[in-house]
Amino acid sequence: MDITAQAARRLLNWRTKNQRVYPWRQTADPYRVLIAEMMLQRTKSDQVARLYPRFLHKYPDPSALVRADIRDVEELLLPLGLKWRARKIWQLGKAITETFSGAVPTEREELLALPGVGDYVAAAVLCFAYGRDVPIIDANVSRVVGRLFNIETSGEARRDKKLIEKAHLVHRHVPSGKSKEFNWALLDFSATICMPRKPSCPICPLNAICQYQAKTSR
Repeated sequence: MDITAQAARRLLNWRTKNQRVYPWRQTADPYRVLIAEMMLQRTKSDQVARLYPRFLHKYPDPSALVRADIRDVEELLLPLGLKWRARKIWQLGKAITETFSGAVPTEREELLALPGVGDYVAAAVLCFAYGRDVPIIDANVSRVVGRLFNIETSGEARRDKKLIEKAHLVHRHVPSGKSKEFNWALLDFSATICMPRKPSCPICPLNAICQYQAKTSR
């Protein structure tokens, strides 16, 4: 079994006992998934978890959001930081309501046309809301893949062609219909085991196949 197949299998097995629980993982509603992904940009999951239910209680759908006073949205999201986020989310509600009749788009190109939505958020919505078998690649996933294959990067890692290619190769070994679980496994793994500064290599489920581990243990 090659390294890509082993990585996919081991991460899925690891998730069965190590998955994190968040409210946005309990829904496949596209609007709720999209709001969560916008909130999670450059923000810790635990911070978002505290605010996410309150936001959805006040703005349960795009029409409620677009009717809101932007200042109220800004005040509610202030604890998360990033001043531009509130306006982008409000604009998102407006675009969904006016352009897509209140329904979050189901196609990647249409998602990318929404305010504040990039490759990662579009892929996350397609996977977590619509059940598509697509990989999601952010800085954390790129770090895991880069270490696993010992790929040196320059510039923004998540846009590195070698990393993207390897991430897609690993994802091809994920059983059909399991992309959601696998992508969550990668996100949890990068946050709790394969961390930026001090990865927990001794307890890592990938340590026997990881080229970073092999290099640093010499």
